[in-house]
Amino acid sequence: MINKELVKSRFEKSIDTYDKNAIVQKAMAEELTEKIRKYCGTNFPEIFEFGSGTGFLTSCIAEKINFSHYYANDIVEKSESFVKKIISDCQFICGDIESIEIVKKFDLIISNASMQWISEIEPLMQKLKSALNPGGVLAFTTFGEQNYKEIKDTTGLALNYLKTDTLIQLYEKFFSIEYMEEKTETLLFDTPMDVLKHIKDSGTNGIHTINWTVKKLKDFEKFYSLKFNQNDKVKLTYNPIYVILKHK
Repeated sequence: MINKELVKSRFEKSIDTYDKNAIVQKAMAEELTEKIRKYCGTNFPEIFEFGSGTGFLTSCIAEKINFSHYYANDIVEKSESFVKKIISDCQFICGDIESIEIVKKFDLIISNASMQWISEIEPLMQKLKSALNPGGVLAFTTFGEQNYKEIKDTTGLALNYLKTDTLIQLYEKFFSIEYMEEKTETLLFDTPMDVLKHIKDSGTNGIHTINWTVKKLKDFEKFYSLKFNQNDKVKLTYNPIYVILKHK
């Protein structure tokens, strides 16, 4: 089970450094917006975004999609100030998307790089379907099994990423799949310590608390440098998945 309090705490601490470090997440928001435009059009009167964070996706949608009302949600309260700088009349709902009540119906529900933090995906899928108008669209990005694979190999820690086939079966239970694509992106860093700093400053270290000792850090650096060296740097893998679903 995902520790939501730890997830919240880590994102709260990193929210001011997130934009500088979340390079892949920003590109994902931009690409998801373009896929929505391509496969579903540009007019969605009522939009709801969950996991809004610092507003990467909010900004893309505000620039390229037409809407009348925008609602945003995040587990971190400070997210409200970020999204309201982009959409001043946005209605913000703070809380865990799995537990908050959604009282409206929407034409488009969106999320970027947050679905991997969901504890129980199937109940959420059902909840989001109920919050969509007939013909409405659920569009989001998440991450696959190869995400942060170097960290898993080095520390043994990883989120419980679901297999793509499992995800497809789950999505098809509630929606029709309009578009789905899985990619792999690699970032390069000077040292393994830079990798850890990148993860910390992007708030994506909310899996488990490691009590780092001097020995553990040295062992981490040695193993990571030997196994994941690339062109005199070390690599970190991202495995983004893009999903667009339609209310049946």
